[in-house]
Amino acid sequence: MKKVIAVCMLGLLLLTGCSPAPLPEGMEEDAVEEAGWAVAKLLIDGDYAAVLEEFRPDVGENITEENISLMMETATEDAGEFVSRSDMMVTGQSSDGEDYGVAVILCEYREEKVLFRIAFDPDMALIGIEATQQ
Repeated sequence: MKKVIAVCMLGLLLLTGCSPAPLPEGMEEDAVEEAGWAVAKLLIDGDYAAVLEEFRPDVGENITEENISLMMETATEDAGEFVSRSDMMVTGQSSDGEDYGVAVILCEYREEKVLFRIAFDPDMALIGIEATQQ
């Protein structure tokens, strides 16, 4: 249960705002977009072990493949097959004194849209994921 709560907390961390803000110093928009899309593709393909390997160690130790699978099952329930990426943006955010960049990716599935938020620290280590049906 604590692990599910950790994933939910990461989701809340990523929900702190949607308007684009500057990325932390040293982070580049193209790099955050590319890394975010790479993680989103792993999620879409169901390669949760690979996603788990991408997490920064202090964050990933509280997350399991089952947590990620549950998040994706919830986000894609009745959505149908993945069709395409329809939009993407990046934004900078801050929480608990840590600045980070977030790739926000909107994907079209056959029946629904799914929004991915993929967060990276300034060293481009994965620190958060969220997928929600729109």
